[in-house]
Amino acid sequence: MKNWIKTSIAAAVIATGAIGSTAALAWGGHCDGPRGGKASWSQMAPEQMKAKMATRAELHMARLELALALAPEQKPAFEIFKADMKARAERMASAMAERRAADQPKTAIERMQRMEEMSKLRQAEMAEARKAVETFYATLGDAQKTVFDAEFEKMGRKGERAMKGGMGEGRG
Repeated sequence: MKNWIKTSIAAAVIATGAIGSTAALAWGGHCDGPRGGKASWSQMAPEQMKAKMATRAELHMARLELALALAPEQKPAFEIFKADMKARAERMASAMAERRAADQPKTAIERMQRMEEMSKLRQAEMAEARKAVETFYATLGDAQKTVFDAEFEKMGRKGERAMKGGMGEGRG
């Protein structure tokens, strides 16, 4: 292939990439923003975010309950577990809304202090969640524990993707 053809193809590829990145930057860097149809978490009002989180949690709990095929004597323990998880989600949503409404940290030290505070809050919430899971988990049979473990793993992977993809510190 001649050099001028290679050069033309390379220039076309570079120009196409540049046009795409320019469009993304023109939209504020949010490809999933208002022009993309679905609003991202960072663009939602606190009430919307809380409602969406509650809906997702209810759906997840309903799926978990069906997957576990609970016996009648296990249902009260599941209801307690579900209430604990709902309360935890509401506390976290409230904390997120408060953090969003507060003034943004101005310095690196202030940002680090804020991250440290959030880390402590998450640590305390995780300890409470673990206790709730342990209490409910003890009521499950071996087959149900296997199902619960698999469902919990799926939920964890989704959470990791959310944290990496859009709900990190300082994004809203």
